[in-house]
Amino acid sequence: MKRILSALTLVSAFVLAATVGATSSPAQAQDEMMTHVCDSSLITLLYIAEADYGFHAMEMDLASFEKGQYAPLFEAMMAEMMDEGEMMEEDMTEGEMMEEDMTEGEMMEDMVMLAPAVVEGEDEACTALRVELDAFFYKALTEDMMGMEAESEG
Repeated sequence: MKRILSALTLVSAFVLAATVGATSSPAQAQDEMMTHVCDSSLITLLYIAEADYGFHAMEMDLASFEKGQYAPLFEAMMAEMMDEGEMMEEDMTEGEMMEEDMTEGEMMEDMVMLAPAVVEGEDEACTALRVELDAFFYKALTEDMMGMEAESEG
């Protein structure tokens, strides 16, 4: 009788452990595309860059970034772009881009370059997006400033 009771206790403990182990482990989605979750300020900058400055990422799929509470803004922006039939092409020739880069290089000679933001433990894709947005905003804002200077001189 002791053997049966011991065996029954052992089987019960095994079943209990298996049940608790199966129910307590988090369910993992079988998602083929990895989703990157960044901080809200980075996603805000992404929205501003796309909506106001025509930013388009060069080396990453922005659809893989979680937009969180900003998702409706991105969806509305995309719907508006589709309605207007905007094409995502740059009309600048290679020569114009090289000339622009040279002017920017001359202007940067006397400047202190600030280091990009570092967020400890951040997803590498978020860091890469942050660096690309920093460079994009610097270029866009510099072009705006140069345009304003040209208007005031002319």
